[in-house]
Amino acid sequence: MASVVQSIEEEARRIVDEARERARRIVEEAEEEAKRILSDRSYLEELEREKRRLIEEAEREARRIVEEAERQAEEIRRRALPRVRELAREIARIVAGV
Repeated sequence: MASVVQSIEEEARRIVDEARERARRIVEEAEEEAKRILSDRSYLEELEREKRRLIEEAEREARRIVEEAERQAEEIRRRALPRVRELAREIARIVAGV
């Protein structure tokens, strides 16, 4: 029973960690692209605005991904709880010999 809960929690952690990693990569790629573009001085101001826009967009997307992953993890936990309780009752019945 505890291993079921533990595996569910590990899966939820894995989903959140993957979402965070994807978000980190999105932000990192946006920053690298912005640095590459900014090397040309003639477009500096325009490109700086574009850099901020890209980073803000990436951060919004990253937050959305993390929030969705957290919702999925919570749903996994919510669905697992009744099953864990059911398993506990079954184990108690078996131990009690009922």
